Amino acid sequence: MSEQNITSFDLKDVRKILQNCPKESSPAVKGGQICAPKNEAMLKQEQEEAMEQPIIGYRVLDKMGSGGTAVVFKAQNIANNEIVALKLLYPGFVQDKKSLKQFVNEGMMLMRLEHPNILKGIDFGVSKGMYFIALEFVHGESLDLFLRQGFRFTEEYTFGVALQIAQALAYLESNSIVHRDIKPANILLMEESDVKLCDFAFAFESNKQDKDDGVFDVTCGTVEYISPEQARGYRDIDIRSDIYSLGITCIHMLTGHVPFSDKDPNEVMRCQIYEKINLNKIPISQHGRMILQRMVAKKREQRLLPSRLVPVLKKFLKNLSLKNTEVKK
Repeated sequence: MSEQNITSFDLKDVRKILQNCPKESSPAVKGGQICAPKNEAMLKQEQEEAMEQPIIGYRVLDKMGSGGTAVVFKAQNIANNEIVALKLLYPGFVQDKKSLKQFVNEGMMLMRLEHPNILKGIDFGVSKGMYFIALEFVHGESLDLFLRQGFRFTEEYTFGVALQIAQALAYLESNSIVHRDIKPANILLMEESDVKLCDFAFAFESNKQDKDDGVFDVTCGTVEYISPEQARGYRDIDIRSDIYSLGITCIHMLTGHVPFSDKDPNEVMRCQIYEKINLNKIPISQHGRMILQRMVAKKREQRLLPSRLVPVLKKFLKNLSLKNTEVKK
């Protein structure tokens, strides 16, 4: 659908959508627009329209997707014409202390994070009783979309994605932040092989979070990707938990499936804690297996920190690229 043919939603339309709580994760977002000079009449008209919109200052254009507690719209900043992804908390969760606190924490965190491999927060607040986060609008799709379609990825591409996410995690590590939900659905694959990490709903600051305030979820995330310490319900998890989840994501990319799956989530968590992951069946180089082993080790002390993993991946990818070039010759 072209932007010229999109009709903006009114408050009634948006509230109707917000009454439902779809289970699908929100997809990646697209686009951008250049603003043009405006005269006084245009500015007055925009100010009037801005007040009429569900979120003051944003023209809601289309629904993009939804998650368990929030829905994402394509929207336009009326002041500068910038296209954004507008994430709104379902009104039914405003009275839920945990959900509201997570949404507020995510908004405040994204507003101050600045890294090329993290989806940027642009605006955050409350408008007409609705909590919202405005996010940058990028060309791309979630890694999960490709995996659900049966795609498998090469060793070089998989570790290339891992490198960019590891760079984002190294940045989070330097800010004492743990993401806690690294998985394909939260990784956006964009044009020119760029990658961005998104969805900080479960993220927390390990040096500030009050884990006794009733908001901190001891076990959260997606069971197929969570670390053993998350599955055990440990409260002192750190960034190495995210490294484990990234390793599981790499295995999914390489093989087309996760190491552990079951209809019973408790069984999956048991496997995450006790069952060894067989890396020998994965069709990659021995060096690649060694790196994966340092990512998905059951004991977190044996895993690489992001700041150490980044240079390891850079060196590995450089050597792998040279080797592939020699083979082609």
